[in-house]
Amino acid sequence: MSKIKLGSNMPTKAELTIRKSDCEPQLIGEPTGELYDVILYFGIIDILQDYDISKKLEHAYKSFQYDPTSISAVDPKQYSRRFKDFVYKAFQEDKVDI
Repeated sequence: MSKIKLGSNMPTKAELTIRKSDCEPQLIGEPTGELYDVILYFGIIDILQDYDISKKLEHAYKSFQYDPTSISAVDPKQYSRRFKDFVYKAFQEDKVDI
């Protein structure tokens, strides 16, 4: 058995989910049990942007119209926390019996 190398030979599965209805907002659908092999591509595009006064003003302006925690221009610590929470929720570790 060969060692798994991150990004080159890492087996990955995704489960098909179905949303309850198109009318109500739902980020993640109900699991169906159907598993598929997938290849994941990761990218972080905002890494080179400073959270300067223009981003702070963008956050303040958009906060009047939208939920302040859901907009993209947020404090770097909040952005990091939100990103990690998403990754942990979307890519849960399989339990392996030994």
